[in-house]
Amino acid sequence: MVNGYSKEPEFIKKLFNSISSDYDKLNDIMSFGLHRRIKRDVIKVVRGQESKRASFDQQFFCLDLCCGTGDLAGILKKEFPKAKIIGIDFSPEMLKIACKKHPDIEFIETDCTNLPFENESFDLCTISFGLRNIEDMDKALKEIYRVLKKGGVFANLDLGKPNKFFNFFLKPYIYFWIVLMGKVFHGDKTPYKYLAQSNETFPAQDELVEIYKKIGFSNIKTKTYLFGQLAAQTMTT
Repeated sequence: MVNGYSKEPEFIKKLFNSISSDYDKLNDIMSFGLHRRIKRDVIKVVRGQESKRASFDQQFFCLDLCCGTGDLAGILKKEFPKAKIIGIDFSPEMLKIACKKHPDIEFIETDCTNLPFENESFDLCTISFGLRNIEDMDKALKEIYRVLKKGGVFANLDLGKPNKFFNFFLKPYIYFWIVLMGKVFHGDKTPYKYLAQSNETFPAQDELVEIYKKIGFSNIKTKTYLFGQLAAQTMTT
């Protein structure tokens, strides 16, 4: 529960179905287009993982979880044109848009806490702005670990925890301006009030590192953006 909002899967699915038609537009407005640049930078960091660099220049398999409208999946396809990219999400309305935007990518409607793939199926797994919305985060991470090949790479991009000085300036933007823009451009502030509040109970960057380690991930590296408001973490199995 996040300030009266549930992370129960059906609530989250309904929420993202409701904002699907405005999702891309509002992401660009709220981030001034920076989210696309940051996502591209994260994939460059992924490419720099020494243990997998050779295979990334050949045929390999990538799973983008909580793919939404397919932004990150599309970036992955451009960066790794030989790769087999699969995007998954449990929001059918989001996936309809993803399929239209990226007809060359396979999208599957499924839950990331119960992946329909065999063990060690993927060389790379990614997730952006989705982990904090998963009710059973540990189960999702265990599933990601299960479907990754030995030595495979996992990358997570999500909201972070800036230091107190920058949080003083950034928090009003998240809690006031994002909610206001949701009301103005979407017509309903409720989903964006949840999105603003969803980071309250989400672990900080250093806390996430400990969670990853317990799952079994190693070589964990963190890179922050916007004074820590966003954080990307890459790791290997």
